[in-house]
Amino acid sequence: LRICGFNINDVDLILITHRHGDHLMGLSTLALYVKSMGRVLRVYGPSDVDIPKLFDALGIPQYLSAIDFHPIEPSNEPQLVIDQGSYKVYAVSADHTVPALAYRIDGADGTCVTYSGDTRPTNNIINLARNCTLLIHETSGNPGTEEQSHVHGHSTTNETVQIAKEAGVKFLMPIHYYVESPIIPCLQDVRLVLPIPCTPIDLSKLR
Repeated sequence: LRICGFNINDVDLILITHRHGDHLMGLSTLALYVKSMGRVLRVYGPSDVDIPKLFDALGIPQYLSAIDFHPIEPSNEPQLVIDQGSYKVYAVSADHTVPALAYRIDGADGTCVTYSGDTRPTNNIINLARNCTLLIHETSGNPGTEEQSHVHGHSTTNETVQIAKEAGVKFLMPIHYYVESPIIPCLQDVRLVLPIPCTPIDLSKLR
């Protein structure tokens, strides 16, 4: 966040998709910083995420007080988990190798973003992302690697595009590449947004 020029003090909420290290380990560093600032960070995630155990293993149990953890029980139906007035957050079960969640954030201005986290193709995410402005969906393999990708709990590029089409989203941002040259099928009804490091997404321009 600092490298990209963002102020860590602006972060007060973290949505965790699952307990794999590449999606969770950064929480300990944030906790150290938040604790030093006398703040508390709200964290939401699957109920099997054991933050006390993680912090104990890392030798920082004293920083647990900087985390206000809200466990979410996985569900195949979208459930409202946060209602802040200016935005609402919904969660639904993804299909990964461990319990995982996908999230949808609805803004008061009518825009919305759905983030899949790590997942195989699932109707849960199609239903969650229905008619959303932007779908951020993992795509870990190229067409033809479906079997291998599914073994590891992931989706391929062609599956990701199909999910975006079925959900009726306006824009698709594919992420989480495991291949150097991802092959993304032609998009007709969905426009593609390519992630650029350290560049925020202006939803007001995604119309």
